[in-house]
Amino acid sequence: MLSFRKTIAAVALLFLAACSNVSMTPLISANIEDLAAVNVIEVSGRDGQLYSRQLRNRLYVNGMQAPNYDLVSRITVASSSSLSVKGKSSTLKKMTMSNNIELLDRQTGEVVLRETLSAGATFGVVTSYFGQDESERNGRERLVKLLAERTARRVQLYFSSQNS
Repeated sequence: MLSFRKTIAAVALLFLAACSNVSMTPLISANIEDLAAVNVIEVSGRDGQLYSRQLRNRLYVNGMQAPNYDLVSRITVASSSSLSVKGKSSTLKKMTMSNNIELLDRQTGEVVLRETLSAGATFGVVTSYFGQDESERNGRERLVKLLAERTARRVQLYFSSQNS
């Protein structure tokens, strides 16, 4: 039994020794300068305003630098439909929002990243029209914030793949 424990301990030490030069830095810290050099082009409307603000908060952790890239986003509501359960009408609605992004290199004018991201939400379980409108507004706000976060992560992933 004692030799079994010694063998397990030796294997664990060898495993730890093999991983000693592996760097575990957060994704954002490795690319923070690149992210700060992305100019977020403002998207129109209330949804666009929330999206742009959330995206800037995610990208400009230590403030914005001189821009080397432009990030163009186009947010669209792909669908909004009523849901039904076993043939009975319901006030639940499902909304899917899409975001087409393009990351442009300012020096070359080339599109270096083109992607479509989407997110969905279900809302509207209240019976009053005011409550349904508020529920839809809250759903839209949640979706644009989620799309901003996904966009920031996608841009981080792009820079991470370029720097490795």
